[in-house]
Amino acid sequence: MHSMRGRDGITVYGALRASALLLAFVAAAACANNTVKPAPMMRVVAEPSPLSRTQSALRSVFESRKSPSPADSVFRFYEARDFLPAWNGSPDADSAAGEVRTVLAHAHDQGLRDEDYKLSQPNSPPAAGSEAAEYDVAITAALLRYARDVKTGRINPDDIFNDVLLPLPNFNAAAQLTAALKDHALTAFLADLPPAHPEYRALAKSLAVYRTIADEGGWPSLPGSNEIRLDRNDARLGALVKRLAFEDPILAAIAMPAPADIREAVKRFQLRNGLDGNGRVAGETLTALNVPAAFRLGQIAANMERWRWMPEQFETRYIAVNVPDQSVTFVRDGTVALTSRVIVGRKGSPTPIVRSEIVAVVANPPWNIPGDIAARDLLPHLRKSANYLYTKHMVVTDGPPGDPYGRTIDWKKIVPADFPYAIRQLPGPATALGAVMLDSPNDFDVYLHDTPNKKFFDSSEREISNGCVRVQQIVPLASLVMTGDANKGLGNLNQAIKSHQTQRLALDHPMPVYFLYWSAMPAADGTVSFRPDRYGRDATLIGALTKTLSNAPLLKMQPDKMQAEPMDSDDPSP
Repeated sequence: MHSMRGRDGITVYGALRASALLLAFVAAAACANNTVKPAPMMRVVAEPSPLSRTQSALRSVFESRKSPSPADSVFRFYEARDFLPAWNGSPDADSAAGEVRTVLAHAHDQGLRDEDYKLSQPNSPPAAGSEAAEYDVAITAALLRYARDVKTGRINPDDIFNDVLLPLPNFNAAAQLTAALKDHALTAFLADLPPAHPEYRALAKSLAVYRTIADEGGWPSLPGSNEIRLDRNDARLGALVKRLAFEDPILAAIAMPAPADIREAVKRFQLRNGLDGNGRVAGETLTALNVPAAFRLGQIAANMERWRWMPEQFETRYIAVNVPDQSVTFVRDGTVALTSRVIVGRKGSPTPIVRSEIVAVVANPPWNIPGDIAARDLLPHLRKSANYLYTKHMVVTDGPPGDPYGRTIDWKKIVPADFPYAIRQLPGPATALGAVMLDSPNDFDVYLHDTPNKKFFDSSEREISNGCVRVQQIVPLASLVMTGDANKGLGNLNQAIKSHQTQRLALDHPMPVYFLYWSAMPAADGTVSFRPDRYGRDATLIGALTKTLSNAPLLKMQPDKMQAEPMDSDDPSP
């Protein structure tokens, strides 16, 4: 046999022979011992990954709690993820955490406090385990709190007011965040949290402008209470021009404004703030000019908060009363179809913030006078004259038989707090509800209606009702409610009114009506129109927004002994 040499110099034949001898030796050894024992194997234990360590730590965090509540949004968030971390453990998670941190650090852009969402954890996440779990939970808790606050409001209205009734928001922050992370849509989730209403977005832009003004010391105050005369050498003219220029880009662009320029700027200021545009700097105008920039900043933030209480979208048709502006609008497809002056509740009987639905237009409505109004406004007159109800076209609906005017009732013995009778004012020319009422049942018994005392619409200050809203253009508004047109319903409505009988014209579809409180309203030119804080709602809400919720005072609307507007002492009108 020829031998073949390999590349390493060993013959193939020699290698084969050596292998054969080795196999023979092994076989012999096996025969001698009957059993060949395998070599022991080494057991390798794999270390858990950093992600699984953090997952286990997260699970332990919630297992250590005693039965987490189903309302615990942080728990529900992690439960839906099988307790996987969301903000650490991968480059994508780290990037998402940075995006969240940036948004939380700019909560002030939404009129909220950055410190309410501040994270004590480091910017870089711990490697894994319990510290990483703690880091993850902190970000989730802060984000869910921010999401709820900016989406539906930081303040629960019931915590500070007792006359707010709005639809409950439908927002599950944990579920929507879970879906956003699953769909890689965190950026869109964060951007969509603030209300989409154009008014809210415009106020957010104005908030930044007014914050800069306030942070830089605000605008100058105008001393004295007497009128600043624009046509004379008044020492306050320079300060007035500087003050106006803060909110008037037209005036700010004029290097040396003439008296006529200043007067026009004053008129623009007055119109923005719901004042008489006479161009004179006195009285209410001077008072409004001296409202500090810091309070205007707070007003904008308070109005943004109230926008967060609103539904995500308004209906295609609705009515909105703005109490500070003393106005009502009919809105159709986002466009205002009618605007009217209104009379609103005085400070002792404020018009509430409420959403209700108009279900009928009532021609020649009677007025069932609430017991507290009867005790306060009617009882003093009844104690003086048993014939008072007759003179006011009123009857007692549950009084002594055969005595509709309550002449036999000893009114001096009636205790106001326990007023026992139901009094109704019958329809007629002098009825407090006038010729038309829009019936919208609600817990506060406030309605839109007509009034026989139309002279009050000429006044700039119209806080004189018992909470209801008297509408100057009630008939065209009722026509819009009935037909969608300000004129189409007039024929039927006027015919019903002329019958002098109460007629209830039911609607085929209820009409939403909102009684609201907008004291800061953005204008198309980027400026903001302000209105008086008539009931102190702004001051109360601003205080609550700058405190923890547990310390926010409950505002109880108490009767104000001083009326803001002169009215007949025996006028119990709603």
